[in-house]
Amino acid sequence: MHKGIFIIVILMTIFIGFSAYPGTVQNLGKWEKGELLLENYSFEEGLAAWTLEDGKCCDRGGEYQWEIDNREAQHGDKSLKVIGVIATGTDWHAKITQMDVSMKGGRDYTIIFWARAEEPRVVSINIQLQHDPWTTFHGNGKNFNLTEEWEEFSFTFLAGVDIDKDMWVGLAIAQSDVDFWLDNFRYFEGEPEDDLTLEEPFAVDAEGKLTTQWASVKAEWF
Repeated sequence: MHKGIFIIVILMTIFIGFSAYPGTVQNLGKWEKGELLLENYSFEEGLAAWTLEDGKCCDRGGEYQWEIDNREAQHGDKSLKVIGVIATGTDWHAKITQMDVSMKGGRDYTIIFWARAEEPRVVSINIQLQHDPWTTFHGNGKNFNLTEEWEEFSFTFLAGVDIDKDMWVGLAIAQSDVDFWLDNFRYFEGEPEDDLTLEEPFAVDAEGKLTTQWASVKAEWF
C-alpha cells in the first residue's frame, strides 16, 4: 500500500474510533496524568454535567438554588452561583456533584477549584459511590474556608480502590446558607503540578482528544 494511502487509512480509523466516544477522556478507558476527568469544569456550558442535590429530595430540610453568573467569573466568562435558602448545619445534606466519575487504586488524584462567597463560609469535599451502600472515599469532610475574594483550593488523595464511572465528585454545602461562586473545578490523576489547565484548558471531549492524536501522528510520520 502506498504510504500516503496508508496514512489516510490510519487517520480515518482514529477519527471513527474517537468520534464514538463522547464525553471525558475516562470514557476512552485510559488517561494520562493531568487529563481532566470532569466535563464543563468552568461552567462555560451552563449547568451541563453537574447536579445539585439540595435536600428537598430526601426530607433533609436543606434548600439551595443555583444559576450561571455571566458577570462573575474566575476562568472564562461564566461561573456557578449557589444561592443558600435553608441550611441544615450538616454538610452532606446538600451537594454539588458530577456523576459517573472514575479512579484507579494506588494512584494519586487531585481536586482543584476556585471559589468565593458573599461572606466567609465553609464548603467540604464530597467523593462518594453514587448508589447504595453510598461508600464515601478520601477527603469527605475536608473543609475549605471561603472568603469574599476568589481563591484557589486543592486536595490530593491516594485512591484505595478502582471505581469505573460509578462515583461522584463535588462539594458538600449545607453547613451554611451564605451564597457563593464556584469556577474552574478540576479533577485529575496526579499532583497539582500535573494540572494541564495551568496555562490553557485541556480539551476533554472526543474532538479535542482527536486533535491530540492527530498531532502525534503528524510528528511520527512527517
